[in-house]
Amino acid sequence: MQKTESRLNLSLAAAQLLANSAIEKAEQLGRNMCIAVVDTSGHPLVTLRMPGAPLPSAEYARKKAYTALSFGRSTEEWKERLEAKPVTLTGLAQHPDVALFGGGEPVIVDGSVVGAVGVSGGAESEDVLCARTAIEALARA
Repeated sequence: MQKTESRLNLSLAAAQLLANSAIEKAEQLGRNMCIAVVDTSGHPLVTLRMPGAPLPSAEYARKKAYTALSFGRSTEEWKERLEAKPVTLTGLAQHPDVALFGGGEPVIVDGSVVGAVGVSGGAESEDVLCARTAIEALARA
């Protein structure tokens, strides 16, 4: 019987790259946003708030990252997945750390979820674009 488990995790450098890439995209869009990058336990590694970003955005960015990490999928998928499941939707929506709208993306390396990034402060489509831009930047690194 195996008594311990070893799992991959994001490095601080990778988390910083994710956050900086999302911020760079937000600047290109002319939007002030908040970015959160979490490790495999859901603890923040990097959080950034651009001056002028809506105040609740910092917490929503963290929740989006937590949700993407917890389920290993983009938070953008939840609307469609839960459309015909109102009981599940209601239950998940009541969890204080879950965000069921776009802007959260899991970071997957070699088939394992090693962390997640969450972006908030723009329109949902802009949050998604910034989060995905960050994931793409890490993949190229």
